[in-house]
Amino acid sequence: MTSFRFTPPADCLSTKPVTIQPFTKAQWTAIDALGRQIDQRLHAAQIGLTMGGEPTYVSARDRTDLQWRYEALGTEKRQLAEALLLRLAQRLNPVGGLRHYGIGKLYPGEPYPRWALGCFWRLDGQPLWGNADLLATAAPSGKPQTWAAAKSFIYELATCLAIPHAAIMPAYEIEETVPAGFVLPLLTTEVNGTPLWQSCRWTGFDQGMVLVPGDGPVGLRLPLTELTDTEQLLTEAQPAFDSAPIRPEAVSSLAPADSIRLALVVSVENGIVQVFLPPIATGRSFADVITAIEATAEVLDQPVQLSGYGPPINQGIEGFKLTPDPGVLEVNIHPVATWPELVQLHHALDEEAIACGLACEKYGRDGQLLGTGGGSHITIGGKTPATSPLLQRPDLLRSLITYWQHHPSLSYVFAGQYIGPTSQSPRIDEARHDSLYELELAFLALMPGKAIAPEVVDRLLSPLLQDVTGNTHRTALCIDKLYPTYNPAAQLGLLEFRGFEMPPYTGLRLLQMLLIRALIARFWQQPFTQPLKRWGPELRDRWLLPHYLIQDFQIVLKELKTAGLPFELDWFTPFLLRRFPQNGKIALRDNPAQVLELRTALEPWPVIGDAGGGGTSRPVDNSMERVQLFLTGAVGDAPAVGALAKRYAILCNGHRVPLRSTGVAGDYVGAVRFRARSPLDTDHAALTPHVPLRFDVIDTWKSQHLGGMIYHTDPVDAETLPPSLEVARSRFQQRFVPVTDGPVPEPLPPLVVHPEAPMTLDLRLVHLRTE
Repeated sequence: MTSFRFTPPADCLSTKPVTIQPFTKAQWTAIDALGRQIDQRLHAAQIGLTMGGEPTYVSARDRTDLQWRYEALGTEKRQLAEALLLRLAQRLNPVGGLRHYGIGKLYPGEPYPRWALGCFWRLDGQPLWGNADLLATAAPSGKPQTWAAAKSFIYELATCLAIPHAAIMPAYEIEETVPAGFVLPLLTTEVNGTPLWQSCRWTGFDQGMVLVPGDGPVGLRLPLTELTDTEQLLTEAQPAFDSAPIRPEAVSSLAPADSIRLALVVSVENGIVQVFLPPIATGRSFADVITAIEATAEVLDQPVQLSGYGPPINQGIEGFKLTPDPGVLEVNIHPVATWPELVQLHHALDEEAIACGLACEKYGRDGQLLGTGGGSHITIGGKTPATSPLLQRPDLLRSLITYWQHHPSLSYVFAGQYIGPTSQSPRIDEARHDSLYELELAFLALMPGKAIAPEVVDRLLSPLLQDVTGNTHRTALCIDKLYPTYNPAAQLGLLEFRGFEMPPYTGLRLLQMLLIRALIARFWQQPFTQPLKRWGPELRDRWLLPHYLIQDFQIVLKELKTAGLPFELDWFTPFLLRRFPQNGKIALRDNPAQVLELRTALEPWPVIGDAGGGGTSRPVDNSMERVQLFLTGAVGDAPAVGALAKRYAILCNGHRVPLRSTGVAGDYVGAVRFRARSPLDTDHAALTPHVPLRFDVIDTWKSQHLGGMIYHTDPVDAETLPPSLEVARSRFQQRFVPVTDGPVPEPLPPLVVHPEAPMTLDLRLVHLRTE
């Protein structure tokens, strides 16, 4: 494999808000044609593949605020999410779409679940919500609603559901006399084979209930622990989505007291009548209660806002959600089946996000252009769990796991800064030491053509696809939503690729998806069943250097081209330039053909245990960095390649850097690992930073200094984050200073390298040995 040369297109760093950049027109035409060709292969093989994802965004106005760095919640984040929800609902315009201002996941250390704004619609083409004018986005101008409007609404809704009004209870904040909301216990039950809505009285609350103190939604602060224990708890009915709607013909009697523990709540929030939905088990029941709420809104001419729990997953209702995550706004986009659908959907998503004040990148203190930090996970599956390619052909899952393990470039090239065993997407060989051996045993049951039950696939792989703590979600290929035996609601037939950072342009994200689609089409025809590789220490040495990762990625593309799927390396140049930015380069004295280039390499960052007292994000030690040195044209008079390697030496802070030939005459690559800064909590706290780094190139035959450079990891004003792209680029350029002269030490220092990292000079190692 020949050495890779970075040759970026002129517009690769364009900041224009166009979603197909940075491709040229010819490049995009070729990419689009390949996407349609792969669609044809998938269709011909009857692979019912669908793809979704989780793009993440940050504010374009102020990326320095804590909500856009590491905090999950924030006022601007919520405002931008509401704006994006409206824009996407209008842009995508699903038939009968319902905007839902609900709740999401509850994380440790947080008192309430995070919010989740969504837009949902029925897959059968029928409207979930018909009249968009009855969905409130703001309080009526000059006339905010009061508790009286909430009371009128819930009484009319109970009538619509044929439920006696006696079941309705007011709810109060402590020491308040005006109701904060009204509560209606509600459940779909079955009587004589017919589903209907039922309610009951909650004993002890005849005069109303006092809410649990807090600032969360009324629906999350009901005093459920005060309900009387009963053995008569009703069972929720499970009507099929295509069954007849629940249409009560007469007022039903109340169920036994305290037999229902779910409740719908109507309150007024920010001047808007809000209906808080309880968790509902089936899509049929969810659709029917929404129909009743809309009918009530129409009768009263009262726009409302829907909140609470969203529709059940995979129950005939589809949609997208916007949720807060540490430092980012995450969009859980709905899956689509074809390449044109993917292009149209993600094009629309990024355009609307940019239009409402969001961005796809941010800047490091040192001026480096970064992703959002929240990732851009990609999910694959089928239109239903039963038609998921991964459950129809479990050997496809084996092929993907094996191929990702064979090619470190697939794990690291598209990931963010944070990689390694404790990251959000560790490789399978970065967790348990015995994982590869055990996986190969599990793979014996995942042979091509061999039928295997979905629950067995989960039991085979779940114990192995984990991070070092046993977390099954934090892994490069996550099967949490494939067919987990412990969580039937999550048996969705999905595989999540978590090792993808948010690209700055839609076209790049689509290219990532196209790469996965191509590999699926290939492995469907030719399963990848080779033994797993034992990379060992190479994962922390060779496979962190740009040169070798790009060579490995070239192999991936070459194999796809051999399979009739012609990807071009230059399509991926924008990824490579951002992932491995060039910090600088110099031409050596008396020979402009001799060039030394300094480029950012990768460095795993460990989690700092429980430092910081917990919270919504995990603290990480980012004090270590790594750079790659690439020497070109180092050709001398000696006939042996080995002699050439000895002629030229590169020193870093006076220590010799190991150099390895690339296989191209005169080209050598080496690396330096160093402490860039000293945070409060870090490993090896006795070590001080090694920066700035000084590099000197020595011609050992002539005892001559050929040139060098000084590299600063942080510019002078790096205490604050760059406020703009221009400032970021200026900072990045300030960090590199060419050097024309320097001393030639006699004798040259010896090489000091660790046997597990023969390609890397670790300045910590020589620092401790010389003290």
